Amino acid sequence: MIHAATVREQFQRFSRQSDDQSRLAEYADLLRRYLSQPLSDSETAWSYQTLANVLACSEHAAEAVDVHQAFEHWLPGHSPRLSAKFPRFPAPEGSLEPTMGPDEIRLAFLTQSVQFATAYGAVGRYADYVAKFEDALGRLTPANENVELRVCAVGLSLDASLVAGDFERAERCPPLMHAIADGERNPDSAARLHGLILTWEIQLARARNDAARILAKCQEALSLLDRLEKQGSSARALAGFRHNLAHHLTQSGRYDLSLPVLDAKLAAGGGSHGDHGYAWLMHAAAVWTVTRDRPRTLALLREARDHDPRDLTNDFRTSAFEDVQDEPEFLQAISPSS
Repeated sequence: MIHAATVREQFQRFSRQSDDQSRLAEYADLLRRYLSQPLSDSETAWSYQTLANVLACSEHAAEAVDVHQAFEHWLPGHSPRLSAKFPRFPAPEGSLEPTMGPDEIRLAFLTQSVQFATAYGAVGRYADYVAKFEDALGRLTPANENVELRVCAVGLSLDASLVAGDFERAERCPPLMHAIADGERNPDSAARLHGLILTWEIQLARARNDAARILAKCQEALSLLDRLEKQGSSARALAGFRHNLAHHLTQSGRYDLSLPVLDAKLAAGGGSHGDHGYAWLMHAAAVWTVTRDRPRTLALLREARDHDPRDLTNDFRTSAFEDVQDEPEFLQAISPSS
């Protein structure tokens, strides 16, 4: 008998080491055995969803699609309820926290990660994915409680379209996302969602190699961020916006614009980017490129190493560190401790 606590514990490890192929294979096997046991509707739905994502993240797209189709066959007549907050574990009986029912879960399953959202396309079934996504979105009754779910779901489907080269559909996504976000009753939450949508628009412009559009959207996003900061939006509300915006600014080579965004994110987090090695590494790249501040750059690289169980050495070897990527001091700062 496999207990829920064991599955949850292994999930936390998966979340931290999603590029460890041997660990992913072990966790997929555990989830399959867990699903073979008598489970509640909520445990079954969560396990199907998680197994499909584990398989997608381990580049087993065909198996991920098979698991999703098994879930689709199972769902009618069942009443799962999951937490609306990541990691969307089964909701405790009588929980007062926001939850998701079958219609929300159907949409969330399809858009739980870029890896899963592109799994159907990887096996030549992109059109099927779009049809399933449109059906799931259409089934869900619009409500203020699911605005963010719907916005992010459309964004993940945009990612799938970009990978498939379907720019026509991708271009239709941002207007729909903005229209959904307009339905958010809380002005602060609505503005934050519009900011996140702008980062998807930057991604779309980058995919189309439209330099003018990239710059315009970056400036629009920076202006919105400045406005939200002046309005006193919470650090938690702005954390995702700042991270995504800094990512796209960095990827576009605008380290000069990403550095103040990352500095603000770090300050808002009480001096920490949390257990997100990429954020620390991105910050180090911006500091080095803009200021050439060696002590600060090395300190940020050490934070990246200490906050991430993965070996980030290959991620360090980018153009931002081209002049120092073979220096022992820098390699020691980013390499895993022995």
